[in-house]
Amino acid sequence: MRDPHSEEHDLQHMHAAAAGVLRRLIGAEDPDYEDLVQSALAQVLTTLGQQRFRGDCPPAGWAAVIARNVAVDAIRARSRERALFARDPAAGDGDAAPGPLDPRRGPEHLTSVQERLDRIRDAVAAVGAKKADVVIMHDVHGDDLAVVARKLRISVSAAQSRLVRGRRAIVAVSQLTPPPRPPRRRSLAPRDS
Repeated sequence: MRDPHSEEHDLQHMHAAAAGVLRRLIGAEDPDYEDLVQSALAQVLTTLGQQRFRGDCPPAGWAAVIARNVAVDAIRARSRERALFARDPAAGDGDAAPGPLDPRRGPEHLTSVQERLDRIRDAVAAVGAKKADVVIMHDVHGDDLAVVARKLRISVSAAQSRLVRGRRAIVAVSQLTPPPRPPRRRSLAPRDS
């Protein structure tokens, strides 16, 4: 049986390690910092309770890895949110325009954002599970196409095909304007006549 003081000591070290990683990656001044620390510790305690920690590394190092994963997930979620709302046509052209969720935009804007999200959610549900799974795994979760293909046990080309068709179907069903395509690069090599 382990000494309770040793377990408390380990928990303090895990808390310090998780907080340190999140402080470096997110910043202690971030409004979500404390919530992310708590989320990381909750995951640590859950895996301890389920006896999934094998003990291959020190507990504090393991907590640091979990905290890093929590931070990366939070950063990806924020990035996806910014990308989604950056395409908002109501955002205006100036740098001084308020952000998409800024209270200065008023309830009408927030209602239109919610309606747009509802249309996207309905469109994803309408395109079919195979295409929707690939779109969600790639565009929402940020998985690489190779990872998506491996998870779904399909080829990378099949995953890419489902992704393209799924995106088109979502845009068509939700009546959203597709994001602008980047300009094609032209080759500077002379053509044969």
